Amino acid sequence: MELSYWQSRWENGKTGFHMQGGYPGLRTHWNRLPLPQGPHVFVPLCGKTEDMIWLSSQAARVTGVEISHKAVMEFFHENGIEPQMSSFAGFTIYKSQNIEIWCGDFQKFPVHKINPVDLIYDKAALVALPERMRADYCRKIKEFCRLNTAILLHHFDYDQKEMPGPPFSISTREVQNLFGSGCAITQLEKNSLDIAQFQKFTKRGLKSYLIEYLLLLLCDGKK
Repeated sequence: MELSYWQSRWENGKTGFHMQGGYPGLRTHWNRLPLPQGPHVFVPLCGKTEDMIWLSSQAARVTGVEISHKAVMEFFHENGIEPQMSSFAGFTIYKSQNIEIWCGDFQKFPVHKINPVDLIYDKAALVALPERMRADYCRKIKEFCRLNTAILLHHFDYDQKEMPGPPFSISTREVQNLFGSGCAITQLEKNSLDIAQFQKFTKRGLKSYLIEYLLLLLCDGKK
């Protein structure tokens, strides 16, 4: 799952993973999150999610990172925003008011330029990565974490043998293995979804079950 794969998906308009209107669970559980007043929210692999608009009304600062220039430009255009542009360390930085999106390779992101971060919002980021890439992704995520940094993680669990990703199946045990040594994990939601409502998945072979999770991870500050 190379970076060129996602760039190609955006260039060719194959963005069925984009959720129109944003993710309802973010709004439902926002007030349960242990955040300071005016938090800084970081959104890895953000695409053009509309959640960043909602987050900008709740947080003092919202920072995203995305590999596709097209996705970033569509985000600002579709929301009627004219960003200012700059560059740093191979990234193009788009900024308007309290929203900032860094366009480039997430693994090369200069964490020191934006820390401290209060909340990392992972919606369709970890599940976009095959198993061989997930440990490196999580190691990078932990670079943003300090004591009490929160991670809001949305993921799916299904029989991976039935359907190829993305989105990939990630069990709660795998989340525990990836994050558990440095995070306390609380399950906010566990929903057994009706597979019949996901025809794009059934056409790809999914037939047994599909479980949606929303987890809150609270970091202990240890790397």
